[in-house]
Amino acid sequence: MSGRRPFTFARCLGRTLVTAPLVVIVVAAGAVSAHAADVPWTIAKSANVTLPGGTIESVDCSAAAACTAVGTDLNTSGIYVTLAERWNGKKWRRQATPDPAGDTTASVAPTLLGVSCPAAKFCVAVGDYKSGFTQAGLAEEWNGSTWKSQSFPVPAASSGWQLTSVSCASTLFCEAAGGYLNADTGVNDTFAAKWNGKSWSLQRTANLSPSEFEFEQFNTVSCSAPTFCVGWASGNAGNPGETLAERWNGRSWRLQTVPSSDASVNSVSCTSAKFCDAVGLDDAYAWNGSAWTAQTIPAPAASGNLQGVSCESADFCEAVGEYNNDGNDVPVAAKWNGKTWTSQPASAPATSTFAHLYAVSCATVKSCEAGGYFEVQQTANDPQALADGWNGKAWTSQQAATPGGATSNSLSGVSCVSASFCEAVGTHFDSAGNQDTLAEAWNGKSWTIQPTPDPANPYGSPDDNELYSVSCVSPRFCEAVGAGATGALTVMWNGKSWSIQGRPGAADVSPQVVSCASASFCLAADAEGHVDTWNGTAWSASAASTVLTYFGSVSCLSGTFCEAVGADSAGPEAAEWDGTSWTGQAIAGPVSTVLNDLSCTTTTSCEAAGEVPNGDEEEGTVAESWDGSAWAVQSTPSPVTTQGSELTGISCTSATSCTAVGWYTSSSVATFGQLLTVAETWSGTAWTLDSSPNSGTQSLLQGVSCGSSEECTAVGSAADEGGVTQTLIETGA
Repeated sequence: MSGRRPFTFARCLGRTLVTAPLVVIVVAAGAVSAHAADVPWTIAKSANVTLPGGTIESVDCSAAAACTAVGTDLNTSGIYVTLAERWNGKKWRRQATPDPAGDTTASVAPTLLGVSCPAAKFCVAVGDYKSGFTQAGLAEEWNGSTWKSQSFPVPAASSGWQLTSVSCASTLFCEAAGGYLNADTGVNDTFAAKWNGKSWSLQRTANLSPSEFEFEQFNTVSCSAPTFCVGWASGNAGNPGETLAERWNGRSWRLQTVPSSDASVNSVSCTSAKFCDAVGLDDAYAWNGSAWTAQTIPAPAASGNLQGVSCESADFCEAVGEYNNDGNDVPVAAKWNGKTWTSQPASAPATSTFAHLYAVSCATVKSCEAGGYFEVQQTANDPQALADGWNGKAWTSQQAATPGGATSNSLSGVSCVSASFCEAVGTHFDSAGNQDTLAEAWNGKSWTIQPTPDPANPYGSPDDNELYSVSCVSPRFCEAVGAGATGALTVMWNGKSWSIQGRPGAADVSPQVVSCASASFCLAADAEGHVDTWNGTAWSASAASTVLTYFGSVSCLSGTFCEAVGADSAGPEAAEWDGTSWTGQAIAGPVSTVLNDLSCTTTTSCEAAGEVPNGDEEEGTVAESWDGSAWAVQSTPSPVTTQGSELTGISCTSATSCTAVGWYTSSSVATFGQLLTVAETWSGTAWTLDSSPNSGTQSLLQGVSCGSSEECTAVGSAADEGGVTQTLIETGA
């Protein structure tokens, strides 16, 4: 979780916690029957908000209604995967593509950079990925129904290589081009390979001598026939290297003279041995069969970067790219009519603030497809696939396939009233960089995301909303509290939808906690002692607590009985609400003990859980019980291999049956420093440690509810293999 950090009294005391911010959970009072013992904890499949994603790097059309686009996508686990989409003349659809073995971390980052489709049932796509500490090339083939990986030869002296472009004159002839790090010379050379319909074979390219450059690789290649191809190469911003062009004559690659050593070419398209066009940063060049000559590009395309070009003939080409317009990248296109280039406005979604077109392919003069990406908000850095279509008159936006991608999700509170109804709340981030509220519902079979209201930030974007705590008394009534940019946030569930409520006494502090005894009585409080009550119609400010410095949690059984726990600099605190005022209670525990959560089943039976210092910088779990007259500290176990542990949620179904959850920091060799889940159960005489599963790294449970069933539900978050925080839900007893 990131953004607004819930308040913890431990931080107020100057102590540093070893985990993510503490969030409390308050559950509604449930039945008092004990839940079943020895039910193992298991991970439940939870829902996560996703972001539309994808980046299109290359596109090729074998016909107006048969185009393929390729690129990369950040999936829901935060892992980069290859992306391929197919255009059927009406709609873009994603295709399944293979990824390199071992693509289980974000660092592998495979991407398809080039694609060529000489027929409707044949395409070749190339790209690269990270293999250990070096780069490796990637080649895939489409057979009309599936994508399959191709075996590709590697230069003998290579210590790292990549493929950047591919062009096929037929299903029996393709050229793939890129660059490799020559271990013998220590420089990066161009390289190319030929496809004969069955396999790839390496070719010798016309590299400059090592003394003339330090870095060189092919950026683009285009073939009009098996006996004519052109490739352009250069260095890049971080690796100097001269621009060069090479021509394939069916037997060998030969250097061509380029108009300027400053030429920067991103894409080339050849219709015959006598006509090619190449475009790049502020540049365009034409090949007439014997020489390259510079062309003039008009504004605004001239002030930008043309990334892709596709020619149908010497009299028709389309080029696409982007230019900067008052700080915003805007897509742009240009058309060649055989004599001059004319700039054209390209299209991007109305919400776009940062758009690029990387590639274009024209099947006819009236049918072109372009692809790239855009962002809703530039600072969010969440790309979405962008597709534009040319109909002979104008460019228009199309709905590119935008697979669901990763964004941070976490749950901080849960309340269950039966085996077929639970509500869990938390936060997620959207594609505009806003932190928004999150609510998920359990219907007895699955968890589903519910729409929740998010107040806009009156001080400008982004929004900053999250929910900390929820309390339900039935499937038709729940209250959830949290915080937004303007202060405390309160929302109500009426069985159909969530709606925002006003709380007159609410302050903008964390945590916000809530407990409902019925649909006509709820009590909400914050970390600074402000208290509000719900009467079934509206919230009203109630007497602030003068005996409780910090509300960590509250549990209400009726309008005349609520118990609350917290802490101050002298140690833990507790207080009782009688419907009118708060009365402080003596409570044991060392200084700096923090009680995070509380669950009462009767006025004479409450359990509180939290953390207590255990050594210099370590914390250990703690529990305390209320018998109607006094609080008593209970002994709680902690995992053996721990650097510190904490209980963040507790739920009781009777005086002899409670479940508490939280996290600990591992000290074992295999998982050293990771956050792992903790679950403990109370039998009425002792607390025992349960075995709870972990999902990926940095797993922690923030709240638990046993409701009126024999099964408990715990919620929290876990960082998956891509390092993205996702919701974590576990069930057990």
